[in-house]
Amino acid sequence: MIATAHPIDVRNLSKHFPILGGVLRREVARVHAVDDVSFHVAAGETVGLVGESGCGKSTIARMLARLTPPSGGSITVD
Repeated sequence: MIATAHPIDVRNLSKHFPILGGVLRREVARVHAVDDVSFHVAAGETVGLVGESGCGKSTIARMLARLTPPSGGSITVD
């Protein structure tokens, strides 16, 4: 059986990590790891994600693999 490729549609993807502080461990700030990323990968297409160190490539990959939930936006795999 041959596996078929499925299109991927990413719209307005964002991921914010809280910074906790104080005795009660309340959120004092947020790190915006990924902010408003959108792209589409058609069936059969190969895509490379390229960027500087610390720009969010691994975070995007983790969200695509459903290892990390996004803070906002949507990922649709047909």
